[in-house]
Amino acid sequence: MLDSGRKKTYNETNVVTIIGQGTTVIGELKSKGTIRIEGVISGRVQCEDTIVVQETGRVKAEMIAGQIIIGGEVEGNVFAHDRLEVTSKGKLLGDITAPRIAIAEGVLFEGKCQMKPPGQMKPPTGDAPAVSGQAPHPQG
Repeated sequence: MLDSGRKKTYNETNVVTIIGQGTTVIGELKSKGTIRIEGVISGRVQCEDTIVVQETGRVKAEMIAGQIIIGGEVEGNVFAHDRLEVTSKGKLLGDITAPRIAIAEGVLFEGKCQMKPPGQMKPPTGDAPAVSGQAPHPQG
């Protein structure tokens, strides 16, 4: 019998995909394992584990993951099945949907926030592009 009460754990240190500094991705990125973003992404990012946006990361995309940690700049809506964290160097312009949220003091956040228990939230569908336009410019 399946244990439906068992909670999935996420591991931001077990990185499977790295978008490094100097790299720009335009389009849709999907991964089963943790994604670390140090470069630039524009479009949509979907991950079964964790998305980590480093201080050098610039994202103009809808993000969907179990856990999302933002230390860089994100423009787009964010959906976390379990937890969202915006660190002191993070910047988020977009709507948040997550059951647990941690935002450091002094963070720039502009958007709506919706918190519901896990299982009562539905992730957005990927039918329409979340953000249009050009990729954000890396700052350096």
